[in-house]
Parts: sequence; C-alpha cells; structure tokens
Amino acid sequence: MIDTHPTSYKGVIPTPTWAFRQYERIRHWLPDGLPMDQRPNPQLLDNLLPLANQFQVYVFDAFGVLNAGPRAFPAAIQRFRELQRMGKHVQILSNAATASHAKLVEKYRRMGFDITPDQLISSRWLLEQSLANRAREGLWGVIAPENSEPDTLPLNWQPVRPPVTEQLKRKLDGYDGLIMLSSEDWNEEMQAVLEATLTERPRPLEIANPDLVAPRGDCLTLEPGFFAHRAREASGTLPQFYGKPYAPAFQAVIERFTDIPPGQILMVGDTLHTDILGGQNAGMKTLLVTAEGSLQGMDIPNCIAQSAIAPDFIAPEI
Repeated sequence: MIDTHPTSYKGVIPTPTWAFRQYERIRHWLPDGLPMDQRPNPQLLDNLLPLANQFQVYVFDAFGVLNAGPRAFPAAIQRFRELQRMGKHVQILSNAATASHAKLVEKYRRMGFDITPDQLISSRWLLEQSLANRAREGLWGVIAPENSEPDTLPLNWQPVRPPVTEQLKRKLDGYDGLIMLSSEDWNEEMQAVLEATLTERPRPLEIANPDLVAPRGDCLTLEPGFFAHRAREASGTLPQFYGKPYAPAFQAVIERFTDIPPGQILMVGDTLHTDILGGQNAGMKTLLVTAEGSLQGMDIPNCIAQSAIAPDFIAPEI
C-alpha cells in the first residue's frame, strides 16, 4: 500500500530539527512540565534491559519505538516478548488514529507484537470513547481516508476528502463540527478551505492524533496535530485533542492498573513533547529512545535543555 501522508507543506520538508522547533513554538499549548526542582537527571543506558525488573507496567509509544511505518524493529519485538515472559504488564499507547482499534491490533500482531485488544490504547480509541460517553449533536464532517472505517464513530457524519470543489465547500460550511482522524491525502488546498470555513463560522474541531510529525522510515510525515495548530492560528478555533501528551491518554493507562502506583509505570517514547512530557505529568517514569524517531541525529542534551523536558532514562533503543 502506498503511503499518502504529506511529506511537505508549502515547500517545507519536515526534519527532526524542524519538528522540534515546531513543538517548541506551540509549547504554551501543551501541558505544563515538571517544576525545575523535580526534573530528573537522565540516566544513560544501552537499552531497556537494566530496567526490566524495576517496573510493573511498561508502556510503549509505537512510531519511532516499536516501528517506523510498516517496518518493525527486531530489537523491539524481542524486548516486548521478554517482558511478557517475565510476567510484566505491557501496553502500547499510540497516537495512531487512521485505523480502527481492531485493525491496529491486527497490524501490530502481524509485525510480531503479541498483543490483545486490551493492551492497546490509541487516540482513535480515546476519541471513540468520548463520542460514546457524550453524544455530538447534528451532522459532522470527518477528515479521513476511505480505508479508515470512520463508520465506527458513533455520530452522524459525512466524509471530508479531496479534491476541493464548490460542493465540498458548501458541505464544510454546513457541518456542526469537524473531526480529523488522519492527514492521509491532506494538502494545502484542503487546509485552506478548512481554515476558511472555521474562520467564517467557528465550530468544534476534534483531533484524534495530536502529533505534528511521525517517523516513517526515511522521512517524517506531517500529522493531524500540525494541521490543527495551523487551523487554530488562522481561525481562532481551539481544537479538542486526544492522545499524547494530553492527560486522558495516560489516565486511560492508569485506570487499567488501579492497584499499581503511576511511579511503577514506565512510559517509553521517542518524543520529548508528547511521550515524556505526558508521562511525567501523569506521575510515570520515562525512557527516551533516540536511535530512530522524532529526535534521530539530534543533540539530545541540547534538546532537553531547550525544552526543559528531561526523561528519567535515555537509551538508543529498547
């Protein structure tokens, strides 16, 4: 299958350095970090193995930690299995929202990660839980490719997909709210009409995936969070975000293990502004992986100093 997530926008091709700067630019829209006197001094490790007996629950981000696009990391598959054999609780906490929950579980099982549905929390799942708990009135536009099965969303909806036509513009103007599941096939022209309709008539905008970028092997793709913040700046509409770094994503993990203190949970991720920031705010310990993912090739100590987000541990891979 050809990946159709955008890899550039208005001539800008995302790189790890560019993405880090973009996260810093929207830092005041993200959750607060730890006070200076509570920030850890990161311990450098070769991998997660020295921590295998230290925690009861291990929570893994997906892209950049377990896989890059369709490619799973062999070392991650091995470590995942080792922890399961040790009787540890293992979870995947992903901002993925294009695929339904069932399809995402199937995807990671095909890659070699032996998980069950209750070992995965995705931002798509978090959105669906919110929709089930609080009905959205009226007709909503859902930004998602056809293969994303948006019919799993419990609301009255219509698809919003390219190309831009006068009919699409009229439909956009009539929706009572908009949901963005995926940035697949999204482009500058579609972004312009989204910003125009929200400027003309502000309405709810709910974003399943808060990520600005995602590592997909040899490139970074632009994700819904990037386009949502552009829409916010253009229209003044404040999006509702699901997924990391926001509290509901991490609270969903904690609620699955009510008998385990958050300090006995290790959040493992590749992004300071989502995985590490969100995990720390939830009271979890954190491990930043650096060999692949959003900070690949960057000066990690400098990134920590600039962002004031410091993980408990740093390792190139798990």
